[in-house]
Amino acid sequence: MTNSDLLQELKSFMSQSVPYWQTLGLELKEVARGRSVFEAQVRPELMQSKVLHGGVLASIADSACAVAAISMVFPENYATTINLQVAYLKPVISGKIRAEGRCVKAGRNVIFSEATVFDENNAVVGTCTSQLLVIAR
Repeated sequence: MTNSDLLQELKSFMSQSVPYWQTLGLELKEVARGRSVFEAQVRPELMQSKVLHGGVLASIADSACAVAAISMVFPENYATTINLQVAYLKPVISGKIRAEGRCVKAGRNVIFSEATVFDENNAVVGTCTSQLLVIAR
């Protein structure tokens, strides 16, 4: 199996395994070894006091971190978040958001990732660091 085939299999596997993404409208756009990109449209039902709910921003950042991490150990293993730290830098009130995840270090048991979340004007609206536990599939 080529690297491209493996990444496509991961994208398909993750999209089917996490129906929560559909609830929030998170779309896995790109996967590369150690990297991922998600996008989502800001919708009225995701708002709190006319601002995107922080949980939505945390979810897209967490998902970007997770897929970047899982790409390092898939298909033999999976990974699940054990720690997540999110910084909210700017409120989002409309448009699209994009999260770019990156694996910083893939250890045998713990993977370290980070993500940056952008608004539709490419302004940074949030950052995230996470640690994920490697688990056998």
